[in-house]
Amino acid sequence: MSITLPSPLSSSSAPAGSRTLARRAAIPLSIYAVSLASLLTMVGILWDISWHRSIGRDKFLSPPHILVYLGAIFAGLFSGIQVLYNSFFRKEAAKAADVRVWGIFYSPLGSLFCIWGAIAMLTSAPFDDWWHNAYGLDVTILSPPHTLLALGMIFLQFGACVSICKYLNADAAGPAAGGRRALLQFLFVVSALSLLTMVYTLGTEYLNIRRMRSALFYSIAAVVSLLFLPAFGKALRMKWGITAVTGGYFLLVAITNWILQLFPAEPKLGPILTHITHFQPANFPALVIVPAMAMDLILQRSKAGDWVKAFWLSLAFVVLLVAVQYPLSGFLLESPYARNWFFTSNTYYFGLSPNAPFRYKFRPDDIASLPMMMEGLGVAVLLGALFARISLRWGRWMQNIQR
Repeated sequence: MSITLPSPLSSSSAPAGSRTLARRAAIPLSIYAVSLASLLTMVGILWDISWHRSIGRDKFLSPPHILVYLGAIFAGLFSGIQVLYNSFFRKEAAKAADVRVWGIFYSPLGSLFCIWGAIAMLTSAPFDDWWHNAYGLDVTILSPPHTLLALGMIFLQFGACVSICKYLNADAAGPAAGGRRALLQFLFVVSALSLLTMVYTLGTEYLNIRRMRSALFYSIAAVVSLLFLPAFGKALRMKWGITAVTGGYFLLVAITNWILQLFPAEPKLGPILTHITHFQPANFPALVIVPAMAMDLILQRSKAGDWVKAFWLSLAFVVLLVAVQYPLSGFLLESPYARNWFFTSNTYYFGLSPNAPFRYKFRPDDIASLPMMMEGLGVAVLLGALFARISLRWGRWMQNIQR
Protein backbone atom coordinates (compact mmCIF):
# COMPACT_ATOMS: atom_id res chain seq x y z
CA MET A 1 0.00 0.00 0.00
CA SER A 2 1.30 3.43 -0.93
CA ILE A 3 0.47 6.30 1.41
CA THR A 4 1.51 9.88 0.77
CA LEU A 5 1.88 11.58 4.11
CA PRO A 6 3.73 14.77 5.04
CA SER A 7 6.00 14.72 8.08
CA PRO A 8 3.94 15.12 11.25
CA LEU A 9 6.86 16.49 13.24
CA SER A 10 6.46 20.07 12.11
CA SER A 11 3.41 22.31 12.00
CA SER A 12 4.70 23.66 8.72
CA SER A 13 4.42 20.20 7.14
CA ALA A 14 0.92 21.00 5.82
CA PRO A 15 0.30 23.98 3.55
CA ALA A 16 -1.31 27.03 5.13
CA GLY A 17 -4.30 26.51 2.86
CA SER A 18 -4.95 23.03 4.24
CA ARG A 19 -4.82 24.31 7.81
CA THR A 20 -7.27 27.09 6.97
CA LEU A 21 -9.51 24.60 5.18
CA ALA A 22 -9.51 22.23 8.17
CA ARG A 23 -10.17 25.11 10.53
CA ARG A 24 -13.22 26.26 8.61
CA ALA A 25 -14.59 22.78 7.95
CA ALA A 26 -17.44 21.50 10.08
CA ILE A 27 -16.75 18.54 12.34
CA PRO A 28 -17.70 15.52 10.21
CA LEU A 29 -20.17 12.93 11.46
CA SER A 30 -17.42 10.29 11.44
CA ILE A 31 -15.66 12.08 14.32
CA TYR A 32 -18.72 11.67 16.54
CA ALA A 33 -19.13 8.09 15.34
CA VAL A 34 -15.60 6.89 16.12
CA SER A 35 -15.62 8.59 19.52
CA LEU A 36 -18.90 6.92 20.42
CA ALA A 37 -17.67 3.60 19.01
CA SER A 38 -14.55 3.80 21.22
CA LEU A 39 -16.77 4.09 24.28
CA LEU A 40 -19.29 1.42 23.21
CA THR A 41 -16.62 -1.18 22.49
CA MET A 42 -15.04 -0.60 25.90
CA VAL A 43 -18.40 -0.89 27.68
CA GLY A 44 -18.91 -4.11 25.75
CA ILE A 45 -15.56 -5.50 26.94
CA LEU A 46 -16.28 -4.64 30.59
CA TRP A 47 -19.70 -6.27 30.22
CA ASP A 48 -18.14 -9.33 28.56
CA ILE A 49 -15.66 -9.78 31.41
CA SER A 50 -18.54 -9.63 33.89
CA TRP A 51 -20.51 -12.07 31.69
CA HIS A 52 -17.66 -14.59 31.90
CA ARG A 53 -17.40 -14.12 35.69
CA SER A 54 -21.15 -14.48 36.17
CA ILE A 55 -22.56 -16.73 33.43
CA GLY A 56 -19.66 -18.26 31.55
CA ARG A 57 -19.24 -18.40 27.81
CA ASP A 58 -22.60 -19.72 26.60
CA LYS A 59 -22.82 -18.53 22.97
CA PHE A 60 -20.94 -16.67 20.25
CA LEU A 61 -23.42 -13.80 19.85
CA SER A 62 -23.87 -12.94 23.51
CA PRO A 63 -25.12 -9.38 24.14
CA PRO A 64 -21.67 -7.97 25.12
CA HIS A 65 -20.09 -9.52 22.01
CA ILE A 66 -22.77 -7.90 19.88
CA LEU A 67 -22.07 -4.51 21.45
CA VAL A 68 -18.34 -4.82 20.80
CA TYR A 69 -18.79 -5.85 17.17
CA LEU A 70 -21.45 -3.21 16.56
CA GLY A 71 -18.94 -0.63 17.78
CA ALA A 72 -16.40 -1.94 15.28
CA ILE A 73 -18.95 -1.87 12.45
CA PHE A 74 -20.04 1.61 13.47
CA ALA A 75 -16.50 3.02 13.45
CA GLY A 76 -15.40 1.20 10.29
CA LEU A 77 -18.54 2.08 8.35
CA PHE A 78 -18.54 5.79 9.14
CA SER A 79 -14.79 6.07 8.58
CA GLY A 80 -15.10 4.22 5.29
CA ILE A 81 -17.96 6.44 4.12
CA GLN A 82 -15.87 9.50 5.01
CA VAL A 83 -12.97 8.17 2.90
CA LEU A 84 -15.22 7.43 -0.09
CA TYR A 85 -16.89 10.83 0.18
CA ASN A 86 -13.53 12.60 0.31
CA SER A 87 -12.19 10.59 -2.60
CA PHE A 88 -15.08 10.95 -5.06
CA PHE A 89 -17.16 13.96 -4.04
CA ARG A 90 -14.67 16.47 -2.63
CA LYS A 91 -11.45 15.30 -4.19
CA GLU A 92 -9.90 18.72 -4.76
CA ALA A 93 -10.43 19.81 -1.18
CA ALA A 94 -9.28 16.42 0.11
CA LYS A 95 -5.97 16.71 -1.75
CA ALA A 96 -5.00 19.58 0.54
CA ALA A 97 -6.43 18.19 3.78
CA ASP A 98 -6.14 14.38 3.74
CA VAL A 99 -3.72 11.50 3.23
CA ARG A 100 -3.50 9.93 -0.22
CA VAL A 101 -3.82 6.11 -0.25
CA TRP A 102 -3.05 3.88 -3.24
CA GLY A 103 -3.19 6.93 -5.48
CA ILE A 104 -7.01 6.81 -5.44
CA PHE A 105 -8.39 7.40 -1.97
CA TYR A 106 -8.10 10.43 0.28
CA SER A 107 -8.47 9.74 3.97
CA PRO A 108 -7.90 11.54 7.25
CA LEU A 109 -5.00 9.82 9.02
CA GLY A 110 -7.18 8.86 11.98
CA SER A 111 -9.74 7.17 9.72
CA LEU A 112 -7.07 4.78 8.45
CA PHE A 113 -6.35 3.62 12.00
CA CYS A 114 -10.09 3.24 12.69
CA ILE A 115 -10.68 1.18 9.54
CA TRP A 116 -7.71 -1.11 10.24
CA GLY A 117 -8.85 -1.49 13.84
CA ALA A 118 -12.42 -2.33 12.83
CA ILE A 119 -11.21 -4.96 10.34
CA ALA A 120 -9.00 -6.57 13.01
CA MET A 121 -11.87 -6.62 15.53
CA LEU A 122 -14.33 -8.18 13.10
CA THR A 123 -11.73 -10.73 11.98
CA SER A 124 -11.22 -11.76 15.60
CA ALA A 125 -14.91 -12.69 16.01
CA PRO A 126 -15.03 -15.94 13.99
CA PHE A 127 -11.42 -16.65 15.05
CA ASP A 128 -12.42 -16.50 18.72
CA ASP A 129 -15.46 -18.73 18.15
CA TRP A 130 -13.30 -21.33 16.38
CA TRP A 131 -10.66 -21.09 19.12
CA HIS A 132 -13.20 -21.84 21.86
CA ASN A 133 -14.74 -24.71 19.91
CA ALA A 134 -11.29 -26.20 19.28
CA TYR A 135 -9.56 -25.59 22.63
CA GLY A 136 -12.31 -24.83 25.14
CA LEU A 137 -12.21 -21.92 27.58
CA ASP A 138 -9.33 -19.45 27.63
CA VAL A 139 -6.94 -19.69 30.54
CA THR A 140 -5.42 -16.26 29.86
CA ILE A 141 -6.77 -12.90 28.75
CA LEU A 142 -4.34 -12.65 25.81
CA SER A 143 -5.23 -15.70 23.75
CA PRO A 144 -4.48 -15.21 20.02
CA PRO A 145 -8.05 -14.14 19.07
CA HIS A 146 -8.31 -11.88 22.12
CA THR A 147 -4.94 -10.33 21.26
CA LEU A 148 -6.18 -9.57 17.75
CA LEU A 149 -9.37 -8.06 19.18
CA ALA A 150 -7.41 -5.96 21.69
CA LEU A 151 -5.03 -4.64 19.01
CA GLY A 152 -8.00 -3.77 16.83
CA MET A 153 -9.66 -1.87 19.67
CA ILE A 154 -6.46 0.02 20.47
CA PHE A 155 -6.07 0.98 16.79
CA LEU A 156 -9.69 2.12 16.66
CA GLN A 157 -9.48 4.19 19.85
CA PHE A 158 -6.11 5.65 18.93
CA GLY A 159 -7.49 6.46 15.48
CA ALA A 160 -10.37 8.33 17.10
CA CYS A 161 -7.86 10.43 19.08
CA VAL A 162 -5.82 11.16 15.94
CA SER A 163 -8.95 12.08 13.99
CA ILE A 164 -9.97 14.61 16.64
CA CYS A 165 -6.43 16.03 16.86
CA LYS A 166 -6.70 17.22 13.26
CA TYR A 167 -9.54 19.57 14.18
CA LEU A 168 -8.18 20.51 17.62
CA ASN A 169 -4.91 21.58 16.02
CA ALA A 170 -6.68 23.54 13.30
CA ASP A 171 -8.67 25.42 15.93
CA ALA A 172 -5.51 26.10 17.95
CA ALA A 173 -3.87 27.63 14.86
CA GLY A 174 -6.71 30.11 14.38
CA PRO A 175 -9.13 32.23 16.38
CA ALA A 176 -10.67 30.75 19.52
CA ALA A 177 -13.57 28.53 18.54
CA GLY A 178 -15.38 28.50 21.88
CA GLY A 179 -17.95 25.75 22.06
CA ARG A 180 -16.49 23.89 19.10
CA ARG A 181 -13.11 23.50 20.79
CA ALA A 182 -14.76 22.37 24.04
CA LEU A 183 -16.78 19.80 22.09
CA LEU A 184 -13.65 18.47 20.38
CA GLN A 185 -11.88 18.22 23.72
CA PHE A 186 -14.84 16.31 25.15
CA LEU A 187 -14.81 13.86 22.22
CA PHE A 188 -11.04 13.42 22.64
CA VAL A 189 -11.46 12.69 26.36
CA VAL A 190 -14.10 10.05 25.56
CA SER A 191 -11.78 8.34 23.08
CA ALA A 192 -8.70 8.66 25.30
CA LEU A 193 -10.40 7.33 28.44
CA SER A 194 -11.64 4.35 26.41
CA LEU A 195 -8.08 3.66 25.24
CA LEU A 196 -6.70 4.02 28.78
CA THR A 197 -9.37 1.65 30.12
CA MET A 198 -8.48 -0.84 27.40
CA VAL A 199 -4.77 -0.97 28.27
CA TYR A 200 -5.58 -1.25 31.99
CA THR A 201 -7.97 -4.10 31.21
CA LEU A 202 -5.28 -5.92 29.24
CA GLY A 203 -3.00 -5.64 32.28
CA THR A 204 -5.64 -7.00 34.69
CA GLU A 205 -3.44 -9.96 35.65
CA TYR A 206 -0.92 -7.51 37.11
CA LEU A 207 -3.17 -4.53 37.91
CA ASN A 208 -5.55 -6.08 40.42
CA ILE A 209 -6.08 -5.61 44.15
CA ARG A 210 -3.82 -8.46 45.25
CA ARG A 211 -0.89 -7.00 43.30
CA MET A 212 -1.12 -3.54 44.86
CA ARG A 213 1.31 -4.43 47.64
CA SER A 214 4.02 -5.58 45.27
CA ALA A 215 6.37 -3.43 43.21
CA LEU A 216 5.34 -5.12 39.97
CA PHE A 217 1.93 -3.43 40.11
CA TYR A 218 3.53 0.02 40.16
CA SER A 219 6.03 -0.82 37.40
CA ILE A 220 3.27 -2.05 35.06
CA ALA A 221 1.02 0.88 35.98
CA ALA A 222 3.84 3.35 35.35
CA VAL A 223 4.63 1.90 31.93
CA VAL A 224 1.06 1.70 30.59
CA SER A 225 -0.02 5.01 32.13
CA LEU A 226 2.99 7.16 31.30
CA LEU A 227 3.12 5.89 27.73
CA PHE A 228 -0.26 7.54 27.13
CA LEU A 229 -1.12 10.19 29.73
CA PRO A 230 1.51 12.87 28.96
CA ALA A 231 0.68 12.58 25.25
CA PHE A 232 -3.02 12.97 25.97
CA GLY A 233 -2.30 15.98 28.18
CA LYS A 234 -0.35 17.74 25.44
CA ALA A 235 -2.75 16.80 22.63
CA LEU A 236 -5.81 18.02 24.53
CA ARG A 237 -4.46 21.58 24.93
CA MET A 238 -6.37 22.05 28.18
CA LYS A 239 -5.19 22.80 31.69
CA TRP A 240 -6.40 19.62 33.35
CA GLY A 241 -6.37 17.22 30.40
CA ILE A 242 -4.75 14.24 32.15
CA THR A 243 -7.10 14.66 35.11
CA ALA A 244 -10.10 14.67 32.74
CA VAL A 245 -8.97 11.45 31.03
CA THR A 246 -8.23 9.57 34.27
CA GLY A 247 -11.42 10.87 35.88
CA GLY A 248 -13.32 9.60 32.85
CA TYR A 249 -11.63 6.20 33.20
CA PHE A 250 -12.71 6.03 36.84
CA LEU A 251 -16.31 6.93 36.01
CA LEU A 252 -16.53 4.51 33.08
CA VAL A 253 -15.38 1.51 35.13
CA ALA A 254 -17.23 2.50 38.31
CA ILE A 255 -20.56 3.27 36.62
CA THR A 256 -20.37 0.09 34.53
CA ASN A 257 -19.72 -1.90 37.72
CA TRP A 258 -22.58 -0.26 39.58
CA ILE A 259 -25.09 -0.77 36.75
CA LEU A 260 -24.16 -4.39 36.02
CA GLN A 261 -24.89 -5.46 39.61
CA LEU A 262 -28.51 -4.39 39.19
CA PHE A 263 -29.23 -7.15 36.64
CA PRO A 264 -29.80 -10.85 37.38
CA ALA A 265 -27.35 -13.49 36.16
CA GLU A 266 -26.76 -17.16 36.97
CA PRO A 267 -23.90 -19.46 35.92
CA LYS A 268 -24.47 -21.77 32.96
CA LEU A 269 -21.06 -23.42 32.93
CA GLY A 270 -19.65 -25.81 35.53
CA PRO A 271 -18.16 -26.26 37.98
CA ILE A 272 -20.35 -23.87 39.97
CA LEU A 273 -18.80 -23.52 43.41
CA THR A 274 -20.28 -20.16 44.40
CA HIS A 275 -23.96 -19.48 43.82
CA ILE A 276 -24.61 -16.00 42.44
CA THR A 277 -27.80 -14.26 41.35
CA HIS A 278 -26.51 -11.03 39.75
CA PHE A 279 -23.72 -9.91 37.47
CA GLN A 280 -20.30 -9.87 39.12
CA PRO A 281 -18.40 -6.74 38.02
CA ALA A 282 -14.69 -5.99 37.82
CA ASN A 283 -12.55 -4.59 40.63
CA PHE A 284 -13.01 -1.06 41.92
CA PRO A 285 -11.04 1.22 39.53
CA ALA A 286 -7.58 2.46 40.49
CA LEU A 287 -7.37 6.05 41.73
CA VAL A 288 -5.04 7.16 38.95
CA ILE A 289 -6.76 10.54 39.05
CA VAL A 290 -4.70 11.47 42.15
CA PRO A 291 -1.25 11.34 40.46
CA ALA A 292 -2.89 12.70 37.29
CA MET A 293 -3.57 16.03 38.99
CA ALA A 294 0.09 16.33 39.98
CA MET A 295 1.14 15.46 36.41
CA ASP A 296 -1.08 18.22 35.04
CA LEU A 297 0.55 20.70 37.43
CA ILE A 298 4.01 19.61 36.26
CA LEU A 299 3.06 20.09 32.60
CA GLN A 300 1.60 23.50 33.39
CA ARG A 301 4.50 24.86 35.41
CA SER A 302 7.71 23.05 34.49
CA LYS A 303 10.01 24.79 32.02
CA ALA A 304 12.63 22.02 32.20
CA GLY A 305 13.73 19.88 29.27
CA ASP A 306 11.76 16.79 28.33
CA TRP A 307 14.03 14.30 30.13
CA VAL A 308 13.84 16.22 33.41
CA LYS A 309 10.11 16.74 32.99
CA ALA A 310 9.64 13.02 32.26
CA PHE A 311 11.48 12.12 35.46
CA TRP A 312 9.28 14.42 37.57
CA LEU A 313 6.14 13.07 35.89
CA SER A 314 7.21 9.51 36.67
CA LEU A 315 8.25 10.26 40.25
CA ALA A 316 4.95 12.05 40.97
CA PHE A 317 2.96 9.23 39.41
CA VAL A 318 4.66 6.39 41.28
CA VAL A 319 4.85 8.10 44.69
CA LEU A 320 1.25 9.30 44.69
CA LEU A 321 -0.10 6.04 43.30
CA VAL A 322 1.63 4.12 46.09
CA ALA A 323 0.27 6.61 48.62
CA VAL A 324 -3.35 5.97 47.59
CA GLN A 325 -3.41 2.40 46.28
CA TYR A 326 -1.36 0.65 48.96
CA PRO A 327 -3.76 1.50 51.83
CA LEU A 328 -6.81 1.32 49.56
CA SER A 329 -5.94 -2.27 48.60
CA GLY A 330 -6.13 -3.31 52.24
CA PHE A 331 -9.51 -1.67 52.64
CA LEU A 332 -10.91 -3.19 49.44
CA LEU A 333 -9.71 -6.72 50.14
CA GLU A 334 -9.98 -7.03 53.91
CA SER A 335 -12.56 -4.57 55.23
CA PRO A 336 -16.22 -5.68 55.55
CA TYR A 337 -17.14 -2.06 54.76
CA ALA A 338 -15.93 -2.60 51.19
CA ARG A 339 -18.22 -5.58 50.55
CA ASN A 340 -21.08 -3.63 49.02
CA TRP A 341 -22.53 -2.30 45.80
CA PHE A 342 -20.27 0.76 45.74
CA PHE A 343 -16.83 -0.82 46.27
CA THR A 344 -17.81 -4.20 44.69
CA SER A 345 -15.42 -6.21 46.91
CA ASN A 346 -18.08 -8.84 47.60
CA THR A 347 -18.20 -9.92 43.95
CA TYR A 348 -16.75 -13.33 43.14
CA TYR A 349 -16.20 -15.68 40.19
CA PHE A 350 -18.66 -18.58 40.39
CA GLY A 351 -15.93 -21.15 39.69
CA LEU A 352 -14.05 -20.34 42.92
CA SER A 353 -14.85 -21.76 46.32
CA PRO A 354 -16.60 -19.32 48.67
CA ASN A 355 -14.59 -20.81 51.57
CA ALA A 356 -11.16 -20.08 50.09
CA PRO A 357 -8.87 -19.20 53.04
CA PHE A 358 -7.53 -16.03 51.38
CA ARG A 359 -10.76 -14.78 49.89
CA TYR A 360 -10.73 -11.67 52.08
CA LYS A 361 -7.06 -11.29 52.96
CA PHE A 362 -3.66 -11.11 51.32
CA ARG A 363 -1.59 -14.23 50.83
CA PRO A 364 1.93 -13.97 52.28
CA ASP A 365 3.50 -13.84 48.82
CA ASP A 366 1.20 -10.95 47.81
CA ILE A 367 3.10 -8.52 50.06
CA ALA A 368 6.62 -7.47 49.14
CA SER A 369 9.20 -6.84 51.84
CA LEU A 370 10.29 -3.24 52.38
CA PRO A 371 13.71 -3.64 50.65
CA MET A 372 12.14 -5.38 47.64
CA MET A 373 9.37 -2.78 47.50
CA MET A 374 11.79 0.15 47.54
CA GLU A 375 14.02 -1.43 44.90
CA GLY A 376 10.99 -2.19 42.72
CA LEU A 377 9.62 1.32 43.07
CA GLY A 378 12.97 2.71 41.95
CA VAL A 379 12.72 0.55 38.84
CA ALA A 380 9.14 1.76 38.33
CA VAL A 381 10.27 5.41 38.42
CA LEU A 382 13.05 4.77 35.89
CA LEU A 383 10.77 2.84 33.55
CA GLY A 384 8.08 5.48 33.94
CA ALA A 385 10.55 8.26 33.10
CA LEU A 386 11.58 6.49 29.89
CA PHE A 387 8.00 5.98 28.76
CA ALA A 388 6.98 9.49 29.82
CA ARG A 389 9.78 10.85 27.62
CA ILE A 390 8.44 8.83 24.69
CA SER A 391 4.93 10.05 25.48
CA LEU A 392 5.98 13.72 25.53
CA ARG A 393 7.50 13.29 22.08
CA TRP A 394 4.41 11.48 20.90
CA GLY A 395 2.23 14.26 22.32
CA ARG A 396 4.19 16.85 20.37
CA TRP A 397 3.53 14.83 17.22
CA MET A 398 -0.18 14.74 18.01
CA GLN A 399 -0.16 18.52 18.45
CA ASN A 400 1.06 18.89 14.86
CA ILE A 401 -1.31 16.52 13.07
CA GLN A 402 -2.95 18.44 10.22
CA ARG A 403 -4.38 15.67 8.07
